[in-house]
Amino acid sequence: MENLKDQLEDGFQHLKEMLEPMQKYVTPTSALVGLGAGLTVYWLIKRNKYKLPPGPTPLPLLGNYSLLGTKDLQEHLAELSKTYGPVITVYMGTIPMVIVNTIEAATEALVKSKADFANRPEFPTGDILSDGGKDIALAQYTPTWKLHRKIAGSALRTYLKGKRLEDAIHGSLVQGIKMFEDTKGEPFVPHSHIDLCVMNIICGLCFQKVYNFDNPAFKHWLDLQNELLTTFGNGFIEDLFPILAKIWPSKRFTKAVTIAQELYQNLEKEFKEHQKSFDEGNIRDFADALILARLEAENEDDTELLSQLTDVHLKQTLGDIFFAGLDTSRLTLQWFLLYIAANTEIQKKAQMEIDNAVGRDRLPGLDDRNAMPYTEATLHETMRIATVAPVGVPHAARVDSKLGGYDIPKGTTIMVNQWALHYDTRHWKDPKKFDPERFLDSDGNLGPKPVSWLPFSAGRRVCLGESVAKAELHVICAILLHQFDIMLPPGVAPDFTPDISGLGGYTANQYKIVVKKRS
Repeated sequence: MENLKDQLEDGFQHLKEMLEPMQKYVTPTSALVGLGAGLTVYWLIKRNKYKLPPGPTPLPLLGNYSLLGTKDLQEHLAELSKTYGPVITVYMGTIPMVIVNTIEAATEALVKSKADFANRPEFPTGDILSDGGKDIALAQYTPTWKLHRKIAGSALRTYLKGKRLEDAIHGSLVQGIKMFEDTKGEPFVPHSHIDLCVMNIICGLCFQKVYNFDNPAFKHWLDLQNELLTTFGNGFIEDLFPILAKIWPSKRFTKAVTIAQELYQNLEKEFKEHQKSFDEGNIRDFADALILARLEAENEDDTELLSQLTDVHLKQTLGDIFFAGLDTSRLTLQWFLLYIAANTEIQKKAQMEIDNAVGRDRLPGLDDRNAMPYTEATLHETMRIATVAPVGVPHAARVDSKLGGYDIPKGTTIMVNQWALHYDTRHWKDPKKFDPERFLDSDGNLGPKPVSWLPFSAGRRVCLGESVAKAELHVICAILLHQFDIMLPPGVAPDFTPDISGLGGYTANQYKIVVKKRS
């Protein structure tokens, strides 16, 4: 896969070719001296103006480019923290990025500093994916953002919980269980099975649609999402040098934009169909809830409010719930199956708990959650050991501020290394060991949230769908363990090497499992 380091090398070769016609006016020596002097002055001024957190010395223009090609970026950033401290600065090209590697610093940045770091950095990819910042996940911290988050939060609490959520899960898992049964004890890669189940749940909650898993359009939609995740990789050179996105975009960047556009076209099609069939007296799902919010603004004749509830704004809010809910859930479940297959004693203990709580005559549901703390602890441990968003979604400083005693200028990108928090030996004993007991108290009940556990972030930009995701994932995990014994193929050792690791996420490899229907 082409990474950023390769793109930089290709980019500078192209730049050299572009500058060749100017050689008769500027000698190579004078150009090199001028460029070097200019960059040296630029970096000295920029780095000395503020007392930024320490970090490895960047090269002019290139920054700490050697980090860009590393597969386990989050681990390298945590390792740098041992030398430079819990808050460090690395440069991606000319862009300084402040990396937070401990829960104490993360709490200062996300909670104690209130909204100081509640903005998002402005990158070409974010601008394209959010239609210029009209969503929730990537938009700036503004009154419009607060309005959309309030509307979305209200809709989630009203329409994506209780019986609606349980019915969507059960409706999708019925097909999922059959797909697992149809493997007939043969080894198979479970990713597509899980992906189809989760996407069908999201479709049910957002559009009140339940698809057959063999529906071509449904499968194509999921294939596009997988392709976008793979194409994203460890990020784009265009985000380091934004001018390239306008005048000289790479093939990979162009491909990602094309995929994203098709995904949102599909979403827009569903939304427009909902607008045609909307009935104020029958709010069916999340899409209807957004349409209702705009209708209420129209009835109040609130022009200013309506300007913040355009079709584009509502489509983007819908996309946040749809795509974020899809990716984090399915990637977590893929890791869950691998860890549960590799730890049969833990699996048996969870199955015993589920059988005692539910019996064998029905599927686990939301009301059973409190009776299955060990199962939930197993899910939480999966979220810790396999952090699917290892460096989270980047923040940006809204104002000149301080963090860890260092200057953080307005606009600076801040990234919380969630992987480092989840592997911090000060808070986790033997962090590479899969151990659900970490999340239980002495009585075997689910204990308070561990200090250094932050899969959903915190503060003003905490994950909007945290409560829905936890409930959904718990029920799915319980159903799979209730219905099947999950094993690695005979003679196969567990392989926890990720397929993707870094800015693009943390995804499980194409491992195989064997499932046996429980009686």
